[in-house]
Amino acid sequence: MPAGESLRAPAVSRPKAGAANKYSIDIIIDSHFSSKVYTTGSSICGKAVIKPNKDVAFNHFDIVFTGIAATRLDFVQQYPSHSFRPFLKLRMPIGRDDIPEDRVFKAGEVYSVPFNFVVPHQLTYGACTHNCESDCVRDHHLRLPPSVGFWGADDQAPEMAQVEYAVKARAVVTQPGAPATKVLEGHHMLKVLPAFPEDAPLDITFRDERYTASKTKTIRKSLFSSKTGKITATATQPGALMLSPDGHRATTSNARITVEYVPDSADTAPPKVTSVSSKILATTYFGAAPLDHLPNLGARTAYHSSPCLNYTTTTNLSTLPTDKLSWKQEKISSSRRDSGYSSSHLEVDLSAKKKPSSPVKHTTTIEVPFTIVNTIKKFFLPTFHSCLISRTYALQLVLSVGASNTTMTLTVPVQIGVDGDLVPQDGELPSFETAMAQSEEEEANQYLRPRIFRNRSDQPQTNTLLPSYDELRHRRRASASAAA
Repeated sequence: MPAGESLRAPAVSRPKAGAANKYSIDIIIDSHFSSKVYTTGSSICGKAVIKPNKDVAFNHFDIVFTGIAATRLDFVQQYPSHSFRPFLKLRMPIGRDDIPEDRVFKAGEVYSVPFNFVVPHQLTYGACTHNCESDCVRDHHLRLPPSVGFWGADDQAPEMAQVEYAVKARAVVTQPGAPATKVLEGHHMLKVLPAFPEDAPLDITFRDERYTASKTKTIRKSLFSSKTGKITATATQPGALMLSPDGHRATTSNARITVEYVPDSADTAPPKVTSVSSKILATTYFGAAPLDHLPNLGARTAYHSSPCLNYTTTTNLSTLPTDKLSWKQEKISSSRRDSGYSSSHLEVDLSAKKKPSSPVKHTTTIEVPFTIVNTIKKFFLPTFHSCLISRTYALQLVLSVGASNTTMTLTVPVQIGVDGDLVPQDGELPSFETAMAQSEEEEANQYLRPRIFRNRSDQPQTNTLLPSYDELRHRRRASASAAA
C-alpha cells in the first residue's frame, strides 16, 4: 500500500485535480497550507462550498470534524484483517440561512456553509468503553492520539497502523424504510499533533523485559586472563523530550549512568570506559481489538485478551568519548547488623574463614545529553497509547569498557511529549488550560507582591459582625478631628 493511502475504503469520492465533479463539496480552511500542523486548542475555521451542475435535493446537511484509527493485520487469521475505530466526531451546527430553505441546491448557484471547530483537549468517555486493566490505561486512551501515517515523512509507523483526522461535509437523502443516500460529499484531511504533558517516570521492575536499567559484568585484562573485578552500570530514566506544538523543534534531555567497579584487589585501578553510544528505539504497537493494557510493560510473551503486533525502528543519536572520567574511591563497610544475641566468638571465626575480596569500590557518573530532530525524511511522533495503536520510545545506551572492550547495553524508557503552550495565531483564542494557567500565575504574582503593613490606630474588632453605619460615621468624625 502506498505510504499516504488510507487503510479503509474511501468514505468520500474526492475530485480529481483539474476536473469538475458535480457530486463534490470543496472544503476550504482559512489560513491552511499543506504542511500546517494543528494542536490542542487550535481553531479550524473555513467553509464548505457547493457548486452543483444540476439541481440536487437533500434532507440533511452535515459538517463534522472526525478522528478515526485504523489497523490491518496481515496473515493473522484468528483476528479480523481490518479494524476501524472512530474516536472523535464533532458536528457543526448549521444555521437556517446557510442552506436553501427548500432543501435543493440549484444548478449554477454557489453555496457557502461556514464551520468553526476547535481541537479538543480530551476525548469524551464514550471514546473508550471497553475493559481496561487500570484507570491509568483508560486515562491514556482518552487522550487525543496524533495523526499517524500522513506526515509526508517517515513517522516510523507501519502502513498497517494509521490515525486520520479530517473535516467532512455531506448532503444526504433519506426515505422511509431505506438507508440514507449521500448525494454530495467532501473531505479534507488535517495533520494533528495534540499536546502531551510530561508523565511521571515508569515504575520499571524485573518483569518489564523490554527495559534493562542495570547490568553487571566481570572485567578481565584479556580474554583468557583471570578476572580483575566486577563492574555495574545503572541508568536512570531521563526527562521527557518536548516537541514544539508544530513538531519542528525539540528540547534536549540528559541520561545519567552511574558506574560502580569493585576490584578483586584493593590496588587494582578501575577499567577505562572507552565510549558511550546512544540510540533511540521507536516501537509502534497495534492490534485488531482494543488494547486493555500498556503494551510496553510486562513480559514480551505474556498472554493478553487483546494481543497486538509491534514494529520497531532505530535511530542513532551520538557516540561520546569518555577519556576524562573522575572516579571516586569509597570504602566498603564490612560490618553487619547485630542479631541481638551474644555471638562474638562466631564473628571472629567467620571473619577468619572469609575476608572481603576488596575493601574499596570505585564509582563515577556519566552524563549523556541527547535530543531528536524532525526532518523531511523522518518524523518523531509523541508517546501515546490509544485503544488500537500505541507508540513508545526507549533510550539504548551501550558502554564499551576495559582493554577487551566489554560491552554493556542498558535500555530505559523515554517519553516524547508535546508542549501545550499554544501561541494564538490568526486570531485564535488561547486554550482553557492556558487561560487558567495565566490566571493562576497572575494570582500568585499578586500574592507574592511586597506589601507594607501598618499598625491600626483603632482598636481591633472583637466580634464577627460587620460594622454598622453609625460606627462608620463615628470613625470618620474621629479621623477628621485628628487631622484638624
